[in-house]
Amino acid sequence: MFVHLVDAVPQLMASLKGLDGRYQYVNRGFSQRVGLEAAAIVGMTVHDIFTVDLAHSYAHQDESVLTSRRSLESHLELIVRADRSLGWYVTSKSTVEMSGRVLGVAALSIDLQSQLRSAHAGLALAIEAVRSEVDRQWRVPELAAIARLSHVQLERLCRRTLGLSPRRLLQRLRLEHAVLLITTTDATLGDIASACGFFDQSSFTRQFRSVLGLTPGTYRSGR
Repeated sequence: MFVHLVDAVPQLMASLKGLDGRYQYVNRGFSQRVGLEAAAIVGMTVHDIFTVDLAHSYAHQDESVLTSRRSLESHLELIVRADRSLGWYVTSKSTVEMSGRVLGVAALSIDLQSQLRSAHAGLALAIEAVRSEVDRQWRVPELAAIARLSHVQLERLCRRTLGLSPRRLLQRLRLEHAVLLITTTDATLGDIASACGFFDQSSFTRQFRSVLGLTPGTYRSGR
């Protein structure tokens, strides 16, 4: 049933892993985004596909879900594809069980852009405003005004549509631009932190690592 539901949805990355962390199934969307055929991925682990830090982050998520038997719900993360391009995805994971026995982990990640296209048009306007002046110290009431919503309405819409608060959305948009500058310019990390609205390089590095699973310097050196 799981395979039937997700196999033909292009904006969705779906996978099943066994207790040993090896992929038992991935859908077409997953194979396209990592640049490998689905048949080749089966039997691999995250360490065979992703960079060391990202693989460690994904494996830690799986271990936490398996150990606690608690689902990971609506976790926003940046997927680094095989060609090093980036995509924001909302990920949920849960255990696969039969007769009370845990067999592995099922994961679903939906392309955030597809979520935004179906969201309130005002939210899209607010996001574009931030992207146009990402170095500005934006406040949530300003974003709400651009979206033509109250502060409370914006909060609810962001959480329902994206699974995060407006403040966390601001952080993600700043990091998105930071990744662009890291990959397309020779600017120092300190200059990039300033250009993206972070208070200092230390804060930038800490937030970059917490979301992407690796430091800005590590990401740049891996390109």
